[in-house]
Amino acid sequence: MKYKAVLFDLDGTLLDYKAAQLEAVDHSIRLFDLVNSPEVQSYESRGTPSPDSQKMKDAFLKAEVHEDPSIFLNRYFNSLSTQGMVIKGAKEVIASLYKKVKLAVVSNGPGEVQNPRLNTAGLSHFFEHRFYSKDLGIAKPDPAILQMATRDLGVTAEETLFIGDSTTSDQPAAAAAGVDFFLFKSDFNDSKLQKLLI
Repeated sequence: MKYKAVLFDLDGTLLDYKAAQLEAVDHSIRLFDLVNSPEVQSYESRGTPSPDSQKMKDAFLKAEVHEDPSIFLNRYFNSLSTQGMVIKGAKEVIASLYKKVKLAVVSNGPGEVQNPRLNTAGLSHFFEHRFYSKDLGIAKPDPAILQMATRDLGVTAEETLFIGDSTTSDQPAAAAAGVDFFLFKSDFNDSKLQKLLI
């Protein structure tokens, strides 16, 4: 393989984020829409807007959720942290790469949620290196989080492959960082991906 490091996005690439979210909100479509609102997604990845901000309160009012945002979000993230549904084929691909190349997770999320999910999924032992946007204060599409990952792994951008599912955060971050990117679309048996990993 031409790469010395492979970076993985977590949600939608290794773990089933939609299924995890639905479980965390007891399959309520109204609450699912709320936790996918720009405000809650930004809070999850960057820590802003804060739960007590007017922006967050307005998002809750718009969703007709009459609950204190801080209490709701704390409960939601606690529940989300217990969800570790692995996308089919992910574990096999990671196991095949383990100890052959350097592996890392680069996720727009908080470590306090993502680390337990990796544990539940049985994937944590593969990833000594983890880069979480909320903890670092840098979220994709900002390339700085990928640049930090390559620097910490001791590899160059040219020696790195980033696998992610988002054309709005993962792909532009990789392009700006000069890292090769593979757009994951749900299948680890994709022949193009398999060729990259040989």
